[in-house]
Amino acid sequence: MWIRERTLTILLVLSLVANVFLLAFVLVPESDLSPSLSEPGDTETLPAATAAPLLAMEAGENGSAASLQAPVILQKIEVDRGGPFAYEEVTEEGAMVNVSVEVVDGRGRVLVQTTPLMGIAFQDAANLAVVVAANHSHVDLTGSDIIFSIQGPEDISEIDGPSAGALMAVLLLSVLEDIPLNESVTVTGTIGEDGKIGPVGGILEKAEAARHGEKTLLILPAGNDQILDQPEESRSLGRLRISRQWPPFVDSKEYIEENYGIEVEYADTLDDLLAYVRLSAAVS
Repeated sequence: MWIRERTLTILLVLSLVANVFLLAFVLVPESDLSPSLSEPGDTETLPAATAAPLLAMEAGENGSAASLQAPVILQKIEVDRGGPFAYEEVTEEGAMVNVSVEVVDGRGRVLVQTTPLMGIAFQDAANLAVVVAANHSHVDLTGSDIIFSIQGPEDISEIDGPSAGALMAVLLLSVLEDIPLNESVTVTGTIGEDGKIGPVGGILEKAEAARHGEKTLLILPAGNDQILDQPEESRSLGRLRISRQWPPFVDSKEYIEENYGIEVEYADTLDDLLAYVRLSAAVS
């Protein structure tokens, strides 16, 4: 009997404590249960590195797209099946392709659409061009997609190589910094992470393509200031005719301007290149 009464007493005490706790919880002001809110005018100071000025890129504004033509080297493979054996003959020729860039709302992607198909080296050059242009302009592109479009001859199956990297960087800069471009100028050259313009091959073929494309100025990398010329010297010795070839280097600018009728300038950095492709720097 004594044990039963003691048990009931304990239960009553526990019930009383629980009721007091619930009552106190209900009466607590809501502001004390919620996270504290800053008063208007309060700001949070960011570290210096985080607070570095970045320009937000708003897609859809005027000037969110740009285009130029670029000289490229196209390889054609012809199969000769005459005779008992078939062999492949690879020929190279210069051609102009249309390269354009568009900045749209997105998720920081770099997209490339080409006709014909594109190779891995070309895609890598596009990605690097975006990084270099964004660093040059201090623009945050994480909320935008960069779309490069390349249109080439339909009879070519693939375009590859990094020689349009400098042009793609300039095209994107023209959008980010609202720079009008001179369409009579064309560019060839790779782009480095430091903004340097790197040398490429096929200079004479590209000069020929630029001339046929009615361009007035061809911008070459500073590293392509020399080209290899191979004249032939012949003389007769009795009934024998002796020919000798030697590989002298000649100035690219002088050689191309004299033999192809198109003006040439050199660019070592991205800033050099911008100075030539601006519309205000048009060459008559």
